[in-house]
Amino acid sequence: MKPFFRLACAIVAMSALSHSAMAEENQQHLFNLPPEAFQPNPKVPGQMVYLKPGADLKQYHAVILEPLSFLERQADGNWQLLVAAEKNKIDRYYRMSMETALRKEHIKVVTVQGPGVARLRVAVTGFQQDKPGLAVSDILPIKAAFNLARFATGTDPYLLKVSTMGQLDDSQDHTLLAGGVNLIENPGSKTKDEAITAELLKKMISNWTAKNARQLAHALSPAK
Repeated sequence: MKPFFRLACAIVAMSALSHSAMAEENQQHLFNLPPEAFQPNPKVPGQMVYLKPGADLKQYHAVILEPLSFLERQADGNWQLLVAAEKNKIDRYYRMSMETALRKEHIKVVTVQGPGVARLRVAVTGFQQDKPGLAVSDILPIKAAFNLARFATGTDPYLLKVSTMGQLDDSQDHTLLAGGVNLIENPGSKTKDEAITAELLKKMISNWTAKNARQLAHALSPAK
């Protein structure tokens, strides 16, 4: 999927969150920005980023972590594989993983707003699973019997992709400072009908939060 098409889809999806827990009076959101306000990040494949013109992120040294938000079930059924009871587990693991990653990068994680404190809000905007194409080796005679049987039973692997949108706000005046749209993929695979659980996403979340923490440390002013 091309970056700008993926961005447009994420912005449309994110608009459904305008009345969710993320919404606050006078709160600005990434989904109110036009697609041309975003630029592809050459250092992070699959990421589109926004930076408020004139914003100085180096004046921020600490972060308030908001709970992970989830887009509600979509008409196309993208959420049918997510076990509802797993949402809280996924949120808890995300915040634990993100806080650990931020502290490793010497960024303070706080709970009280104040000067130099930014608020990080992240939402999962969709799930997608793709069936990888057959490799040439899959149709060699030595593997054919195994693969045909595997495909017949419906246990062939699918790659899970998760799209997210995150934004950084000033904790005091709620000014939108920066944000990004990400597409992350699991390093392993799942079967088509396997439920999406916290356990399935753990490695994916750990890798993602570590990368995000490094990116934030580069942009903000971590403690020395």
